[in-house]
Amino acid sequence: MKQILVELKDRPELFVQIEGILSAWKSGNYKQMLLHIYSGLEGEKFTEYVAKTLSIIFPEADIVGTMSAGEIMEGHLMNRGILIGALFFESTNVEVFRYDNVKGNERAVGRQICQQLDSIPGIKAAEFLLPGTEFETKPLFDEIDECDKDIHIFGGYSGGHMLNSPVHYVFDAKGITYDSILVTTFAGDDFHVDVDKVIGWEPLGVPFRVTKADGHKLVELNGRHASEIYEKFLQIDRKVHDNAMEGYTFPLLAEYKGEQWLRSAIHIEEDGSLNMHGTIMEGMDIQLSYGNPATIVSQVNDRLKRVRAFKPQAVLLYSCIVRKAFWERYVDMELEPFAQLCSTSGFYTWGELIRNCETGEIVEHNVTQLSIAMREGEPSSAELPDVLVDDSVLRGPAAQMRRLTSLVYTTMEDLQKAQSDLRVLNEKLRLMAETDALTGLINRGKTEEAINNLLQESATKNTSVSLLMIDIDHFKSVNDNYSHEIGDVVLKETAAILKEAAHEHRDGRAGRWGGEEFFVILPLVENEEAMEIAESLRKRVEDHVFPEVGHLTISMGVITIKGDVQGKDIFLCVDKALYEAKESGRNRIVRAEI
Repeated sequence: MKQILVELKDRPELFVQIEGILSAWKSGNYKQMLLHIYSGLEGEKFTEYVAKTLSIIFPEADIVGTMSAGEIMEGHLMNRGILIGALFFESTNVEVFRYDNVKGNERAVGRQICQQLDSIPGIKAAEFLLPGTEFETKPLFDEIDECDKDIHIFGGYSGGHMLNSPVHYVFDAKGITYDSILVTTFAGDDFHVDVDKVIGWEPLGVPFRVTKADGHKLVELNGRHASEIYEKFLQIDRKVHDNAMEGYTFPLLAEYKGEQWLRSAIHIEEDGSLNMHGTIMEGMDIQLSYGNPATIVSQVNDRLKRVRAFKPQAVLLYSCIVRKAFWERYVDMELEPFAQLCSTSGFYTWGELIRNCETGEIVEHNVTQLSIAMREGEPSSAELPDVLVDDSVLRGPAAQMRRLTSLVYTTMEDLQKAQSDLRVLNEKLRLMAETDALTGLINRGKTEEAINNLLQESATKNTSVSLLMIDIDHFKSVNDNYSHEIGDVVLKETAAILKEAAHEHRDGRAGRWGGEEFFVILPLVENEEAMEIAESLRKRVEDHVFPEVGHLTISMGVITIKGDVQGKDIFLCVDKALYEAKESGRNRIVRAEI
């Protein structure tokens, strides 16, 4: 396997410039050739001319191309133009498929692609090139996800050098298309591929919940216009006519299925929604993020180690336009080391996609750098150089960038710790407000709230709720004869017995009502079962030996409610039943009727 790159200068010199490609192909050493064409030109004519001319010169070659937001040649960003990347294969079978009329037919096209991929013997990988982000990609990818999980899938979205560019196209030998997907497949026992991504952006500020979304449109965060996140924190006014997102280098970050996603905004709609690169789903927690040079360098270095160990013969780099805007004149810093390992080509995208081969799910990404390492056969015995990102610029000309991001990172760490401490404190305060300090049971206010909530559910669903109101018999004499400290021990040990009994039943709870009175709340428990539970509980307390005091007993009122009954009536009835149990001799149970 071999890769030859040509930076195309102008039309008359086309034949001269591709001499190296022509010579390699005529050598007879290769079975197949794939020509990637990355075009930074918005005008289609010259791009189309190049593709059609190459198809005439190399009729046996597969040709696939995309409009580019930046052309990557041997680890460097080219001057805006056309890059031809010729991949030569000795044994791999390569094929390009074009799927037209995608918009409005995404699910059907997805099924077509899935069937095609599964029909290719020995398929190892598939590259997807898509025009912009005009499709409903979720139904499209949901269908493709069903293909064999061993197939590596990667790719990118076309788009111009400017973020507000209205033109997005892909092309092959047939010509340019704005509503098609180009899929290139790689098959063969000797073909090997290693695909991964690098991000390096860190969370900034507090998370927001996506409360309304529609495909690529983010409508509401925390029930408010999504644009407010940029208006408030970055002072971007959605009323400005040219509202191309000035905040694209502060994309939105989400955690989904254990994976980090970034979503950059294309522009703000008049209704305050955000038109995003990639699908957004309701229920996601999402927050602003910022590029941390130190994190980016660290992640790229980790990826370089894995690529070096793979020993590639060619690398494709598909990197997001946001990364180009972030690095500005230092853009080559994270690209150049790959070219020290082998020939490297690629383009800056308007979005990237990569398949999680464990789940089979194709995931759309923004602000990522995809590196696709390829080779034929076993790894070479030759040692590759041990390469790392040369980040010396971050200690020199770009030191201010490093210091600012370090300030943001450190401040965020402090804020996150403070927020975490505050959450812990709030949880402690909540528990204190709801918990009886002596027994650890829920207190009277929380007990009453829990009972009323269950009564509302009973009225709505017509389900049963049983309540046990409990009083410790002759408790005053315990305090008088043994001290209040021993009385507290009795209360705590009784509470523990009640809590254990309550937890033996689904969603059962025990609460302290006040003094020596308690409640056991039993959802979905009918009348007879409630009486059996009460009797078992009465016996447990009677058999228990309390320190110094010995044996004690309890009296109970029991009530079962089903349907719509007023809470105040229930409390009066069960309290009356408890009173009857006490008056009729104690250590007994009385069923309340309502």
